[in-house]
Amino acid sequence: MKIATYNIWNSEAGMPFRLQQITNEIKKIQADIICLQEVANHEQHNHLTSACEYVCSYYQIQTGLSILSRLPIYKMEDFEFGTMASIKFGTKTILIVNVHLPWESAYSREKTIVNIVKKAQSQKDDFTFLMGDFNSSADSSVHRFLTNNQSLLESDAYFYDLAEAFSEITQTKIPPTLNFRKNPRWGVIQPKNTIEVNERFDWIMLKNPYPLEFPVLKECRLFGTEISEKTGLAASDHYGVWIEIEI
Repeated sequence: MKIATYNIWNSEAGMPFRLQQITNEIKKIQADIICLQEVANHEQHNHLTSACEYVCSYYQIQTGLSILSRLPIYKMEDFEFGTMASIKFGTKTILIVNVHLPWESAYSREKTIVNIVKKAQSQKDDFTFLMGDFNSSADSSVHRFLTNNQSLLESDAYFYDLAEAFSEITQTKIPPTLNFRKNPRWGVIQPKNTIEVNERFDWIMLKNPYPLEFPVLKECRLFGTEISEKTGLAASDHYGVWIEIEI
């Protein structure tokens, strides 16, 4: 199974040609389930669902979140800065939680992620994947909370960062998903950015599935890094992340 997350950048920069870039990037990875952030409206959601040949989809308007699936979705729920869908996969059920945390303050992100985790913990699915744009670095309180390295607001979580797991398995460095040096948003649409540090804001997390056995992680890669000659841009200002996992 392939699962992906991608912030597609709600901006008129490079449009309408950039929408075709986004479509091409999504089609190229052939994910079974993909979570999108910053989807501009229902029209764009419907276009991507159809053009990328997904049979099931769900759109949450508040923060422009889409879940596109080749597998049946049987239950959906919205909440602030997130949405989730339960998906059937053979005899198992998979909870997909798509988030885009607020960028304005760390405190807002902390309150939001605690509420989201509580919502996810109330579900009874076999496996839970939490993904999206967390607007937080890998050394943030949000990441430490999710990976069971600290509590937040008297709450705990127990997720695994799959990019970290794959990095350890393969002895490779985890690349940033927000790259101020190589992504031409900075230098084409906006001035070059020599101050902000490259960050990995886009994660795919797996909740500890105990007492079920762990799935087998096969791959974890970036996508959306290619620059178009027509627009001079990558498809988005973020790079996407996809994993292949055997459940």
